[in-house]
Amino acid sequence: MRKKIVAGNWKMNKTLQEGIALAEELNQVLAADKPNCDVIIGTPFIHLAKISDIIDHKVIGLSAENCADKESGAYTGEVSAAMVKSTGAEYVILGHSERREYYHETYEILKEKVLLALANGLKVIFCIGESLDEREKGIQNQIVKAELEGSVFNLSADEFKNITIAYEPIWAIGTGKTATA
Repeated sequence: MRKKIVAGNWKMNKTLQEGIALAEELNQVLAADKPNCDVIIGTPFIHLAKISDIIDHKVIGLSAENCADKESGAYTGEVSAAMVKSTGAEYVILGHSERREYYHETYEILKEKVLLALANGLKVIFCIGESLDEREKGIQNQIVKAELEGSVFNLSADEFKNITIAYEPIWAIGTGKTATA
């Protein structure tokens, strides 16, 4: 049976000092009360290296919240998978609904990000999920199938071992509505 994962990303929240305080608190809490799951935190890029130095990597996994779809080059403001890996991060979150909506990340862009992340030794937390409108129309299965087929179904079995699928229905994010198992 697969081990459960609890992952939380900070989004555009927490100063570096607040992030350090949270990481130190998580170290203490999780050392005292070992969870029966993997715990992963996703921090903003500028926090990754410092938080990596603070957390107990035996208890807490570290994730970037994104990476670029390019290996390197003149892409001002972008962060490559190699840069993420160099900070001590072990994971990267890709396909998040906010990235799909606000930054218009397509299946092809996500496919490139996934391939670069894997090539650089990162594990991928790949987010899928439908909107409330899509759910109410009964097309949620077609939506998540298309998200998977377009971005990760091209992978080999060995590559897919480093992918965690995170089903997060968009309609349940911050609304108080909860998806059933």
